[in-house]
Amino acid sequence: MRTDQKVVEMKMGVGAISRAKKGFTANGDAYLVEEIDQGILIGLIDGIGHGDHAERAATICVKTIRDYIRSREDFTLTGLFYACDDALRATDGVVMAVVIIKIDEGRIHFAGVGNITTRIIGSENSYPISTGGIIGYNMQRVIEHTYPYTSGDLILMHSDGIRSGINRELLLRLCSQDEERIADALFREYARGTDDATIVVARERRSE
Repeated sequence: MRTDQKVVEMKMGVGAISRAKKGFTANGDAYLVEEIDQGILIGLIDGIGHGDHAERAATICVKTIRDYIRSREDFTLTGLFYACDDALRATDGVVMAVVIIKIDEGRIHFAGVGNITTRIIGSENSYPISTGGIIGYNMQRVIEHTYPYTSGDLILMHSDGIRSGINRELLLRLCSQDEERIADALFREYARGTDDATIVVARERRSE
C-alpha cells in the first residue's frame, strides 16, 4: 500500500512514501517524524521479511519509540535502540535508522542497525554508517554519531526496497523541488516491486 506523501507541520518539511511489496497488503516498512524537545526525530524501520509478521514488528517498534521519547525529557539514541531491542524479542525483528536534527545547535545525531540508507546532502555531504545485526534478535553495539547540520541540508532515508546508488546529479537537480516532489521522483525511479519500499525526504522550512 502506498502512503500519501505528507508535509509535517513543524520546522521541517517532509515528503514520504511507503508501499508494500507487490502482491501484499501488509507493509513491513514504517517511518515516523516527531517534534521533540531536542529537535526533530525521524525514524525509518524495516521489519524482517514481508507480510503480517514484518508489519507487526514495525508497528511494535514505532509504538516503542513513541512511548520512549514521550516518557523522557532527555534520552540517548543508544537507549532508544536498546528499548526497541527489548520490545521486539518476540518478533522476527527489524532494522532501523534514526536521526535527531538539532536545528539550533547545527547538529544531526544518528544511529542505525542494519541496511537502512541515510544521507545528508548539503554544504557537507555525509553518509552515516549503521552497525550490523537485527534489532530484537542479534543487535550489535549501537553507536551514536554526530554530523554537522546547516539550514537547507537535505536528509534522505530509505529502506532496501529502494535501490542503492541514487544518482547524485539527479539529487542536485531535484533539490529545487519541494520535499514531496523529491520523494515522489526518487521513489518512481528507484523503488523495487519485489520488496516493501519506503523513502523519507526532510529539509528545514524556509522562513517566510
